[in-house]
Amino acid sequence: MFAPMQCPKCGAEAAGKFCASCGAPLDPQRCAVCDAPLMPSARYCNQCGRPVAGAAAAAAQGAPSRNLPWYLLGASLLMIVGLLAFPLLRGGEPNVPATVPVTPDPGARTPPPLTGTPREQADRLFNRIMTEYDEGDTANARFFAPMGIQAYQMAEPLDADGLYHIALIYNVVGQFTDARTAAERILAENPNHLLGLAAAAEAAHRSGDAAAARTFQQRFISVYDAEVARGLPEYRDHARVLPEHLAAARRATGG
Repeated sequence: MFAPMQCPKCGAEAAGKFCASCGAPLDPQRCAVCDAPLMPSARYCNQCGRPVAGAAAAAAQGAPSRNLPWYLLGASLLMIVGLLAFPLLRGGEPNVPATVPVTPDPGARTPPPLTGTPREQADRLFNRIMTEYDEGDTANARFFAPMGIQAYQMAEPLDADGLYHIALIYNVVGQFTDARTAAERILAENPNHLLGLAAAAEAAHRSGDAAAARTFQQRFISVYDAEVARGLPEYRDHARVLPEHLAAARRATGG
C-alpha cells in the first residue's frame, strides 16, 4: 500500500506510482544516460541535458520547445555579427546623404557561413558593404552598414585598420561625426597616419567642413611618401586605395 502524498506537478493528493489527476510519475526517476535523479515530469536531465524518455518523442511530434525564444535570439545575434565576404574596398565613393533605412535587394547574394574571430567576421562584413557600395548597390550597403558598425564595436579595441573600416562604414550611412571621431582615434596615436587622414578628410568633406577637409588633405599629401616607406601592415592591405586617396587630395587642393 502506498502512502498518500501531494503530486509535485498538479498539487493533488496522490498515491502509487502515478498521479490520478494529471498522470505525473510519483516515484523518482533517473536519467538513462548519466543516472542522475530526475524531477517528476522532467523533460530533460538537469545534469547532462539529455531528453528523458517521452520528451524526445514529444519533440518529434512537434511539441513546442521552451527554448525556442533563445534559439531565435541566438540566431539573430549570429546574423548581426558575421556575414559576408568579398574583396577589399575601392576609394572615391560617391556622396550619399543620410536617409532612412532601405529594404535590401531580395536578390542579394547569400552570405558565407559564420566562421573566424569577431574581428574576422567584422572585416568580411566590411568587405561586403564596401563592395556593394562601390558597385552602386547602396541599398544593400546601407542595409548591412549598422550590422558592420555593431560588429566592429563588438571587436573592440580596434587597431588603425579597424578604425579606418568603421569610419568608412559610418560615411556610408551619413554618420559623419562618428566617422571623423573614429579617424581621429587613429590620428591620436599617429598624427600622420594615412588611413586616419584619408578617413578624416572624407568625413569632413561630406559634413560640409571644407576647411578641415583641406587641412587633412594637405597633411596627407605632405607625409605620403614618408608614411608609405614605413611599410605598415595596414598600408600594405590598402596599397591599392592609398594612391587613389592621394590623387583625390591633390585634385581637391590643387597640390
